Amino acid sequence: MAITVTGASAGSLNQFNQIQTRVNQYDQQLASGKRINESAIDPAGLQVFLQLQGQELGNNTAIKNSLDGISALQIAEGSVNQVNDSLQQIRELSVQAQNGTLNSNDKASLQKQADALLEGIKDAISKSSFNGQSLLSQDGELKLQTGPGSENSQNITTYNLTDSLEELGLFSIDITESAALDQLDNAQNFLTTVSSEIGANQNRLDSTINQLSETSLNSAEAVSRIGDTDYAKTLSERSAALVQQEVGVAMQAQANANRGLVLNLLAS
Repeated sequence: MAITVTGASAGSLNQFNQIQTRVNQYDQQLASGKRINESAIDPAGLQVFLQLQGQELGNNTAIKNSLDGISALQIAEGSVNQVNDSLQQIRELSVQAQNGTLNSNDKASLQKQADALLEGIKDAISKSSFNGQSLLSQDGELKLQTGPGSENSQNITTYNLTDSLEELGLFSIDITESAALDQLDNAQNFLTTVSSEIGANQNRLDSTINQLSETSLNSAEAVSRIGDTDYAKTLSERSAALVQQEVGVAMQAQANANRGLVLNLLAS
């Protein structure tokens, strides 16, 4: 007579295998630190996890882009300040050069100093760049990707200070003439406007970085809640599964003993 596995015995074996699968999952979660190591564990949770993770990575990259933009603006601002300082020195020379007590040689010497400062202004403008991108030598815009979506961008303005100051007559200025002071005033007023625009762009990027940082922090917390292993909970569930597993082993052993007893009775 053939001895087959009874329904109760088969059920115990199936339950044992299920518990072993859960124990293996718990061990993997504890080892990796990740709650979702395969899509079958939580398909919906995995989808949300990946979306939030992508958003977090995009925000972090956007923060870096915004910081690069601020660095570029700081370089431009430093160059504009340097030009302003030179203009102030030229203004002092112009005030001095228009003093009637000076002779022609004195005035020529002051004009020579002013010309040297003007060359320094041109040099400062031409060297104002960030990663090879000119900031003060051409009119235009630098586009910054300041968010995870294609619609999240900001532009920072670049300027052609050389042409603008040339139009104001700065680079052909005669500091001995009374009109020179008006030309210098116009040049400084123009640079004040540029400085204000640079400052406004910096403030806007600072605000963007603060918003991105807050969003990134919230996304990171959500990613952690969904995807990271809760060690206390997992250890507790693993311990409970091991107890169930031991019970299952005992039940299977009892079932095997019962089958052995039947065989002994049949053989006697």
